[in-house]
Amino acid sequence: MKKITLLLSALAGVLSFAQTSPLVIQNYSSYDAVGRLRTGTAGTSGPYMYAAPNPPYGSYTVPAGAITQYNTFSTSGTASVPITTWYVGDATNPANNGTYPYNHPFIASVMDPSNIWGGFHFWLTDPSTGNTDTYQLGNPLVYSGFTASGTGAFSSADWFTITTPSGPTTYLQIF
Repeated sequence: MKKITLLLSALAGVLSFAQTSPLVIQNYSSYDAVGRLRTGTAGTSGPYMYAAPNPPYGSYTVPAGAITQYNTFSTSGTASVPITTWYVGDATNPANNGTYPYNHPFIASVMDPSNIWGGFHFWLTDPSTGNTDTYQLGNPLVYSGFTASGTGAFSSADWFTITTPSGPTTYLQIF
C-alpha cells in the first residue's frame, strides 16, 4: 500500500509541473520575430509540438510591437496572436504524429498535461540593412541548446519564469 501511495504522489507531482504556466510573449522591438515555437517534456523523451504558421505569415511569427498570451495549448487559438494548429511529434508513439487543431481533444487531454513551453528559435531581420539576429531561447531542461537570454547586433531577448502565489508565468521579452 505504501508503494501505491508513493507512486500516486510522484505522479501527482509530475502532473503538477505540466503545462500550468501561461506563456506571455512581448515583442517590444520594431522587427517581426519569425521562427519555431516549441513545447516538450523536461528531462524525458516524449511528445512535443511546434506552433504552425499563423496567417498571413509563412511561419510562426510574433509581429513587431505585439503582445500575446497563451494560457494553455488547447486555448492557443483564442490568443491575440493565435496558434490555431499544432504539429505533434512523438517518437515513443508515432501514431500520435501529425497536425492537430488547437482545440482537438488530443491537445487538451494529452499535450496540456504532459508538455511545457520549451522555447522559441527565432530571428529578427532589419530590412534596411539586411542584418539578422538569431536566438534560441527557452528552457534548457527541455532543449539543451537553448538559453535564457541573448544579445544580438540590434536586439536582445530574455526567457524567464516568475512564480507567484497564483502560480508560474513564463515570459519571452524581445527588445
